[in-house]
Amino acid sequence: MEEKNREEKFSGLRENKLIKFGVITLLVYLFFRYLFPLVAPFCVAFILIALFYPLLSRIQKKIPMRKKFLAVGVLLLCLIFLALILWILGYSSSMQLEKITAFIEIAYRRLQIFLHQCCYSLDGRFGWNGYEIESFVAEKMTVIMENVQVQVIPRMLSSSYTCVKGILEVTAFLFITLVAAILLEKDYAVFMQWLKTSEDMSFLWKALEGVLNYIVTFLKAQGIILLTISVWSSAVLWATGIYGGVFWGILAGCLDVLPFIGTGVVLVPMALWQLLNGHYVRMAVCLLLYAACIVIREFLEPKLIGNRMGIAPVLMLLAIYAGIRLFGVGGIIKGPLALIVIYELNKA
Repeated sequence: MEEKNREEKFSGLRENKLIKFGVITLLVYLFFRYLFPLVAPFCVAFILIALFYPLLSRIQKKIPMRKKFLAVGVLLLCLIFLALILWILGYSSSMQLEKITAFIEIAYRRLQIFLHQCCYSLDGRFGWNGYEIESFVAEKMTVIMENVQVQVIPRMLSSSYTCVKGILEVTAFLFITLVAAILLEKDYAVFMQWLKTSEDMSFLWKALEGVLNYIVTFLKAQGIILLTISVWSSAVLWATGIYGGVFWGILAGCLDVLPFIGTGVVLVPMALWQLLNGHYVRMAVCLLLYAACIVIREFLEPKLIGNRMGIAPVLMLLAIYAGIRLFGVGGIIKGPLALIVIYELNKA
């Protein structure tokens, strides 16, 4: 009798949508806050196996080989491809970083010339003294440049230890993920069958299915958008004659994935640099390209994602902001993922 009363109370709590939403939100927050950093490689491994399992089944029909070996081959190819892309970006970035000191000095001289021309044109107009304005701004610029050369640049160039540490951490993460994926592949079919057939775990299967659908949809959409913007930006910057246009175009496309930053972090400073050098056509091209990249994303994202996730874009933006505030930079991924988990569990 007591057990029956407890079941009725528990059932009543589950039917109360507000309490259910609060409990689920709290549990999801605690998971992403404290537990996720410990099990992240295994979560990524499970997602990878879930995404690649249909592909492995199709390959196995054509190539009579155990799925464990096929999983190793597919995952290794993906890791090699990712490592190649990161190496190309890292090598190109290091080549650009070596020239940063000379670039800052050139930019400083260009800015001085641009400032002198602006102040000369303002001299005598509106009662302004062009020489005094130029002297004041030049003094502040000198202080800023000295701080940059004394503090910022040495820190950037002496951060090799941090870079090596980060590379080792990423390598260890990928290695554990690879091993975990190989081990999970063996029992994946049995585990998924248990989730689908178990009445107590049916809600978990529905939530997991929704999260996987979101990840697939999101990755496909972002991959197409990233590729489109990278190719478009590289082609335009190269055709315009901007030095390193292909590299800057690819970098702009990669940064377009990040919210609140986008291609502007590359194209706007590039436009200012072209302005300082007197290349007004190139400056206009950079600004127009920036606007075009925004239009491309705004046009393609609804087409590729649309309402498949069932969540309003403003809520996704709120999830990204809340994720950054709660989890730091990793909140860019954790925030939307937590929102999807909460949404799917409440729907189940």
